[in-house]
Amino acid sequence: MAPPAFDLTPHLQRWFAWSDILACFWPGPGGRSLQVDPLLASVIDQSGVYCIAWGDVCDVPHPANSHIKYIGQTKNFKARIGQFATSAGIFWDDRYNGHSAAWRWPQGETEKMKLAFFPLTENESEHLRTGRLFWYEALALDAYYLSNGNSLPPLNIPRNPDALVFG
Repeated sequence: MAPPAFDLTPHLQRWFAWSDILACFWPGPGGRSLQVDPLLASVIDQSGVYCIAWGDVCDVPHPANSHIKYIGQTKNFKARIGQFATSAGIFWDDRYNGHSAAWRWPQGETEKMKLAFFPLTENESEHLRTGRLFWYEALALDAYYLSNGNSLPPLNIPRNPDALVFG
């Protein structure tokens, strides 16, 4: 039975600054993620829902948080966040194809960027995992929608082709 509300547990019950993600997921030549941060590295290739926020988030991550700017799902957390950074102009001085919503992220901005990851933990067949990813993404978007004045996170609204400005 599919859950009626978002009930995934955030990895390590916390938000991660972009600097933590960058240092662990891309440690440089010869570096190993497991040596930088073994606990964060444990979700590199996992499936789940992720939230990207902007600002001072100090509570346990949940998709209803008003600081969230984007909610998505992935079968490989590191790969998807790398795609986001590529299109948001975080890795280089320009934007490149990788993640459509990231083109609306303020180019190169990371100082208040926070990420939370909610891994799927069940071992199941690929088609069931894919379905659950989409279901949990929908539940996460609904949690945000119901808690934030019947609106979606700004980057989940594709109408505006221009990059947003966050305060």
